[in-house]
Amino acid sequence: MRKELLMGTMLLLPLLAAAADFEPLAMKPGLWEVTVTTKMQLPEAMLANLPPDRRAQMEAMMGGRGGQPNVVKSCLTRESLSKALNFGADAKRSCQYKLVTSSPAKQEVDVECAAKDGKTTVGKMTFEAVSPESGRGRMLMTQDGGTKVDMTFSSRYLGPDCGDVKPR
Repeated sequence: MRKELLMGTMLLLPLLAAAADFEPLAMKPGLWEVTVTTKMQLPEAMLANLPPDRRAQMEAMMGGRGGQPNVVKSCLTRESLSKALNFGADAKRSCQYKLVTSSPAKQEVDVECAAKDGKTTVGKMTFEAVSPESGRGRMLMTQDGGTKVDMTFSSRYLGPDCGDVKPR
């Protein structure tokens, strides 16, 4: 019994040490505005079957999701800053965020999402706290079937009151 307890403790020590190394991002809790720009790259095999005009239209659309950045508001709390940052993930997907590293200046997160249609998307997000009131990051993802998604985002602090925006 003692031997099993000792072995179990030895196996858990690296996990406890990793948890002890966690440091939250040095960002203010409150309301944040996040600007997200998304570019998608469809697999060549999918594009090859399209007529040239349709292919050009599809490539232009995927190059920037219509060219317009998406601006969202997100409420960050002290609790949400103590975990992997996700700025209120897409409600159509079930995503798991696994914190790889976190310091006051930078966070790296492995992301795996399952869409309602059963497709899986995996990738990595890196976020930098430029200051307590601004940040920037990038998420590179690959979907089942080979579609690649490249998201860049910048964030700015709007104030301590989240108003109607609920923390996620």
